[in-house]
Amino acid sequence: MKKLGRPRKAHALRKENISVNLPKTLVSEVESQLSYKSSRSEWIQLAIEEKLSGSYTVSEAGTKNLLLAARLREDIDPFVAKVIDGYLKPRMPIEETATEQ
Repeated sequence: MKKLGRPRKAHALRKENISVNLPKTLVSEVESQLSYKSSRSEWIQLAIEEKLSGSYTVSEAGTKNLLLAARLREDIDPFVAKVIDGYLKPRMPIEETATEQ
């Protein structure tokens, strides 16, 4: 006898409803990013996945990461590249040890 209906999703692919309280202004901002056929749940899921994978915004990045990203750009000014290189070089201690004196 043939089974009727839709096949079940794998356990890992099943979704779970959660409830999160967000400010109305934030919900409005999210909805302004959506097109007519977009899903708010999918948009929020993608945002969470990006956050968990280590993706971050410029405001969340540290100075060193920002400088590294700028240094890797092809259109960087040579002077700026030298300044960044100088900042990123490992700093050697200036103090002399007793044996070096």
